[in-house]
Amino acid sequence: MSHLTQLKTFVEVYRCSNITKAAANLGMSQPAVTAHIQTMESVVGKPLFERQARGVKPTPTAHDLALQVSSHIDILEQKITSIRARSDAVYGTLNIAGPAEYLSLVSGPQIANLLQAGNINVVLHIGNKVNIFESLVNETADIAIAASAPDPTLFDYEVLDKEQLCLVMNRLEGREIQDIDISAELLANYHVVTYDQDLPLIRQYFDRVFNTRCSSNVIAICPDIRAIASLIRAGIGYSVLPDYLCRDHIKTGELIQLGPIGPENNIYLVWKKGALKHPRIAFAKDVISAFANLNYLSN
Repeated sequence: MSHLTQLKTFVEVYRCSNITKAAANLGMSQPAVTAHIQTMESVVGKPLFERQARGVKPTPTAHDLALQVSSHIDILEQKITSIRARSDAVYGTLNIAGPAEYLSLVSGPQIANLLQAGNINVVLHIGNKVNIFESLVNETADIAIAASAPDPTLFDYEVLDKEQLCLVMNRLEGREIQDIDISAELLANYHVVTYDQDLPLIRQYFDRVFNTRCSSNVIAICPDIRAIASLIRAGIGYSVLPDYLCRDHIKTGELIQLGPIGPENNIYLVWKKGALKHPRIAFAKDVISAFANLNYLSN
């Protein structure tokens, strides 16, 4: 889950050292500001402010958090101000291609702010990496989000976000082995659920962590990673999933995380070479980029 709004509120309270003044600056009610601060305290697991007779005093945790995020919040505000200044010149339909799981679970703020910032409407095209890049080539899509590196001879792109790969197993079998050393040899005794026969995320994890291939029996193949997570939660085998898809289920115990955290992958914002000459596509690129690292900042 993204906490950009709450972080913005936190930075304002930190700078004002006063909830009433921060609420006035943000155009919010004092209870709403207090709720945002409580949310951030829940996220970081420590108090951020101490109440005083006049205002609030930042804790050491608040000083540390402000040092890490305040400059990023300022840059984000500057970008949004710049984008809104030219939003009236942008209108029409924007076609965006991307993977179902990232669009469903992470991209909400990116798409919502795109709709709010300009006079456009959006059509989302869901697909795998082949479909996504083909849609840019044949111009079915104007811009795309992709979890695979684009061909630099065909596309321009920038890193939009990052995902961490996690090895997860159903809770019944996972609890039996979660406290012992996890190896490729051990996992060979369990079924694996995968995106396709090439075991893309699983192969990447095994190469990096175990320096060998996966030899588990493939019990199910499903080209939707959300369905893979659902099968595992229902008690079937194990797999390797992006962190944003399994983070909450690990916290609730519905999935058991095993072994070390896996490699980090880039999520790319991609457009066909020369496409930014179209104002609508350039506008979309700027808005979506302004809300980069939604998943990365949630870790």
